Amino acid sequence: MKLVELLDRQRILVPLEAANLEEAVGALARTIGTASGHTRPLEVDARERVATTVVTVGSAFLVHLRSADVSVLQAALGVAPTPLPRTEGGQQTGRIVVLLVAPPRESSLRLRAAGAFGIVLTRDEMVRALLAARDADDVITSALWAGIELPGYLTVRDVMAPQHLALRPDSTLGEAAQLMVTHDIPALPVVSETNEVLGVVTHRDLLRHLLPLYVKRLNSPDFRKHPARGRGTDPHEVPVRDVMDRTVLCVSDDQTLGEIATMMLNRNVDRFPVVRDGALVGFLTRGDIVRRLLGP
Repeated sequence: MKLVELLDRQRILVPLEAANLEEAVGALARTIGTASGHTRPLEVDARERVATTVVTVGSAFLVHLRSADVSVLQAALGVAPTPLPRTEGGQQTGRIVVLLVAPPRESSLRLRAAGAFGIVLTRDEMVRALLAARDADDVITSALWAGIELPGYLTVRDVMAPQHLALRPDSTLGEAAQLMVTHDIPALPVVSETNEVLGVVTHRDLLRHLLPLYVKRLNSPDFRKHPARGRGTDPHEVPVRDVMDRTVLCVSDDQTLGEIATMMLNRNVDRFPVVRDGALVGFLTRGDIVRRLLGP
């Protein structure tokens, strides 16, 4: 299936008149309802907004969500005359907005379409063509859509969580614990200066290392009399290189989701760092797969 076949002139707004991304999503959602032959335009209610996934790709916003009000995957595209802020007064802006809406049972197709549009929006020539479009015909008839197909399977890139948090080998256990608690994450990758994955630190690693130290400190008469002598067991002095698991299996962002899910089951691994050209770009867990494919 060609990607451009998901678009229809009735679902393209050029210009897209909106004050921010929320208004833009609402306007595009209404074109989807009208073009789908519904008696009323599709409305994006508060619950759906919470479930909305927004990905920023250069100067574009890619939004995909589930709705029981559509029976098949629907796509809409808009180009605003001026940059739209993601949030009121926010610094993140974009002029191109792509909205994908699919019924709950079509999560795989929705994510594949999102991945394909995401790749398209990284191409400078396509972005320039969309920004220069004067109307819907200019968008639909662009020769740049030729040959762009909807992939037949999901890749790790379509489901993974982008990795913004990582530790360096000389980061301390205290820093690792604080990051995990603050961001409610069970594991953190340890990377080099070139973002190469060197290891992973998990809640289990922290507990296994810190619990004996704390028990020893609390039961030591010498420590109670001379607390300064216990500095070597301070978690803020222990580097993660001494604790991290160095036998880390990384996966590539272009591997198929089916292949990785099989690896998770066969090897009893629940998370993988994701790399591209040897550098960390994301993290994939069993929970990510379940939430993205089967979640509400």
